[in-house]
Amino acid sequence: MKVKWIILSIAIAAVIAAWSAVAVAYFFFEPSRAVWIALVTAGALSLEALLWVGAGVLGWSFLAGRRAMLSRLKQRFFPAKQQPSAE
Repeated sequence: MKVKWIILSIAIAAVIAAWSAVAVAYFFFEPSRAVWIALVTAGALSLEALLWVGAGVLGWSFLAGRRAMLSRLKQRFFPAKQQPSAE
């Protein structure tokens, strides 16, 4: 598995853990307002981080594909000059 997908998987796991904590606190406990605000804020920040990490991973993949395509296009229109052999 590539590193970028591992990073994205970790971010997804963090979001699931944060919002699971919010759900557990809501359904099984009666958190105070301060605790509730802290839990929801942590969940929202983890979701925001996931969106940024996702954008970074997709951008990384997209740019790698573009770079390869532009390299092929450059080789097509501007082939590498062959050096004369010393014969």
